[in-house]
Amino acid sequence: MRLIAKPARWMCLPTAFAMALDIPLAAIFDEIGHDGSQIVEPDLPEPTCRRGFHPQELIDVCMAHGYAATRVELYPVLLAVPDGGPYTVAYPSSIGGNWGRFTRAIENSYGVIEGVGRHCNHAVAYDHGHIFDPDGCGYPYSRAACENRGFYTQHLWRVDKIGGAA
Repeated sequence: MRLIAKPARWMCLPTAFAMALDIPLAAIFDEIGHDGSQIVEPDLPEPTCRRGFHPQELIDVCMAHGYAATRVELYPVLLAVPDGGPYTVAYPSSIGGNWGRFTRAIENSYGVIEGVGRHCNHAVAYDHGHIFDPDGCGYPYSRAACENRGFYTQHLWRVDKIGGAA
């Protein structure tokens, strides 16, 4: 995987997927039909005022290139009944709990991690334990390394080759 710096603040998600798929960022924009720049909420600050991107758009790009994007959540939440409280799935300590499970997924695959950054949502690419941040830097993955940079991970999209384009 090679590092690609995002050309604009709202482009971290497609840039991360471009790195994971090893395709040019321009190809992603061509395939989904926009670059996320449209201002849809003018009263909000940059970059949240922009249209941006939805992960479903990037899943379509993955499938078109013969890849599956599988979401792995750090803290999955169940809601048994509409008026009931949420129940967070806690993985057993024998496998390292939720963080152990999540870290193993990052160490044993490649794809995109989504979470919350200092000012808005953020996404980075990862490859077997190494982070490729569209902000222009790379570093070994750890919870502390991400959080020291103001990035709080929530889930990842594991990208796996599935054969022909869908």
